[in-house]
Amino acid sequence: MHAVLAKWGLQSDKAELHQIAPRAWRVEAGSRVYLLKRRSDHSSVWAEFNLLKFLSEQGLPVFPPLLCEDEAPWARREGQIFVLYPYIAGTSGEEVCPTDLAKARNLGRFLARLHSALARYPHAEEFPDKNVYNEVASWAWPSVRRGLRNELAGRLEEIGKKLSQFAVLYEGLPRQLIHRDAHPANVVFENDEVVGMVDFDMVRTGVRIFDICYCSTAVLSDCFTQSPAREEWDMFVQELLRGYIEVQPLTRSEGYAFMYMTYLIQVLFAAYFLDMGQDRLAEQNIAMLKWLCDRQIVMEPLIDRVITSKEDV
Repeated sequence: MHAVLAKWGLQSDKAELHQIAPRAWRVEAGSRVYLLKRRSDHSSVWAEFNLLKFLSEQGLPVFPPLLCEDEAPWARREGQIFVLYPYIAGTSGEEVCPTDLAKARNLGRFLARLHSALARYPHAEEFPDKNVYNEVASWAWPSVRRGLRNELAGRLEEIGKKLSQFAVLYEGLPRQLIHRDAHPANVVFENDEVVGMVDFDMVRTGVRIFDICYCSTAVLSDCFTQSPAREEWDMFVQELLRGYIEVQPLTRSEGYAFMYMTYLIQVLFAAYFLDMGQDRLAEQNIAMLKWLCDRQIVMEPLIDRVITSKEDV
């Protein structure tokens, strides 16, 4: 690894590496800190580099990969590709909970600014197109139905009918480039303010509301087994949406689609964990899906009031 870091001029005797994930390391080189990641191909790194450079020029707190001695945003070593990023000082949002309403509002503002800039990016065709509904219908939902043949079966059929009714509305939702992995752990805060966002290697063209729903369900997942905190989730979603529409509006169809999109996300996670043989986590995600379905009658008017409040100003 030190031979890789030398490509960026980092001296091996001053660099310390700490693995933080299977394909990621924190690098400490004197007073400077970096994030080193192993990537799978050159083209996606170039696409991410150009996008992050554009977003940074729009005033967003994101940081492109560093260019190495070859003037490329990667270094090669024994057939593998490595990318080095500046480390963003602050506190990771991985412990954001439903009672962090100031963070929710600021996160909503940031996602709206990010979406606004992503919608203006002139090279969106460099990123894949993602249809979450088709992915659920063709793979995730059949996988969940096969894997959970127990007392949940009857309830799953009821949920399946709801999902099928969402097909037409999904096709009409606003689409653009989205982050696609917009959970709070990928956001850096200083106090309650957003000072950075990372992990843009999953950027896709997709339904805009997906990022907001993904962020919301990530917060719910972290507290789902804690009943008092879980019951505050409604207010977190409300503040997240309020922050978003302070910057740019959402359509009423997006508001109506919000809960259905959370269902798709939960089904995807349940299917993923079933495929990994982690049945307990799959069942927890289905339990979240059931809870969200029961919450729909409360959430829909709340979401609609927030979104239409912008129209009344």
